[in-house]
Amino acid sequence: MGKKAIAYVADIILGNTGEIIPRDRQRAAIERHAREEGIEIVAWFEDEIWTEDLLARPGIKALFACETDCDRILVERCWCLSRHWPELRQFLQVLERRNARLESATLLWDCVSQQARQYYRRTPIQAPVQREQAPAPAAEPRPVARPAQLRFAGLRRKPA
Repeated sequence: MGKKAIAYVADIILGNTGEIIPRDRQRAAIERHAREEGIEIVAWFEDEIWTEDLLARPGIKALFACETDCDRILVERCWCLSRHWPELRQFLQVLERRNARLESATLLWDCVSQQARQYYRRTPIQAPVQREQAPAPAAEPRPVARPAQLRFAGLRRKPA
């Protein structure tokens, strides 16, 4: 199977300003990302009104009911789903059971976006590899030559 995705958009309200990242702008970014990465978008879902109750949104319910074969869910940024890690993690776990993963078209460095990327990089912690070191050769003291006369003429006393 090639790279196949279901895309999802929802109006994103930015925190303090109340500015909205509209769905058409998100859709354009997702289409550009899919074209650049060679991903075929097989279905689109959207929610007009963003709510924090992620799994109760009509678009998300329709997305999970969709039987179309895909290996990823494309979003413009994970904020269209949630800005709270517990809710987003729950969504990612549902995707994982469906053998799909979340992929964002925009790379952001806020905490939730980083946690979402890190979620797929889970690997068991490995103990550091112990390497055998060759024994150091026995060090023999080397004689230090002493000068015949010490010269302090270049040093001056501080004025009193």
